[in-house]
Amino acid sequence: MIAGLLLVLAQVSGGAPSARWVFTPATAQIGEPVVCKLEIRAPLGSAVLLPDKDPALDPAWVLLEPRRAERSEHEGLLAIDLSWKVFALEPGAHAPYALEFPVETPSGRVTLQPASAELHVLAALGEGEDAPRPQKGFLPPPELEASRAWVLWTALGLALVIAGALLVIIRRRRAARAPAVPAGPLERLARVEREFAADPERAREVVFELTHLVRERVDAARGETRAALPDDEWMRVVAQDERLPEAARAAARRLLERADLVKYAEQRPSRFLVEELCSDARTALTAQEAAA
Repeated sequence: MIAGLLLVLAQVSGGAPSARWVFTPATAQIGEPVVCKLEIRAPLGSAVLLPDKDPALDPAWVLLEPRRAERSEHEGLLAIDLSWKVFALEPGAHAPYALEFPVETPSGRVTLQPASAELHVLAALGEGEDAPRPQKGFLPPPELEASRAWVLWTALGLALVIAGALLVIIRRRRAARAPAVPAGPLERLARVEREFAADPERAREVVFELTHLVRERVDAARGETRAALPDDEWMRVVAQDERLPEAARAAARRLLERADLVKYAEQRPSRFLVEELCSDARTALTAQEAAA
């Protein structure tokens, strides 16, 4: 279940909320990179409640670059653009994510489901074909022995490249459909720390991942689902739950309190702050694992 919400706030009002998918280019081959953009528009003064982690990717797609977000305000309108870079493994026309999210407007809450876009992924086979075309064969070899050898080696190389590409596509499709073995919370934390060390520009995204990971593990330990609670309400409930180790409760409270300005005031965290938040997350997870 998606835990945590990214709250985007503005100051004035007007207009009606909407969301739609846009693909660039609109027509692509299998394996060709495509920019998949979700354009969200709402009146100023609205709160767009987005999941802090993407839902499961459709098995027909491969993610090349993770989600990026841009936010702007002009002429009484709040504009939020989310974009991913992907490529398709199958022909057709469909979006890689199934999204639905609420928007709090000055007139009340509405639930947005992005309008479908026209993305055409071309099939490897032509219209009316149900099997690969037969090979046309090789041209007659030239008279010289050296030229004959060059043609044979070139044909062999092309055959190996095509076979390798087909093998990669088949393996990726099987891996996408095979159930993944879930990693433990400390293993997931270690992965987040490695990714941050390799790309410090992901600092704000890492803060969201840390709070999501700690809240998810604490709730799982008690067998309760509290993902819909805001961070401050979740901290109040956890602070009174004496079934949880004191060290886990204290570290989780420090983490969420210090992450508040990053998540909701959109401040850019420093490297030192992210490292300290990682330390708080590790303390909370270690204490919980020891108690379990």
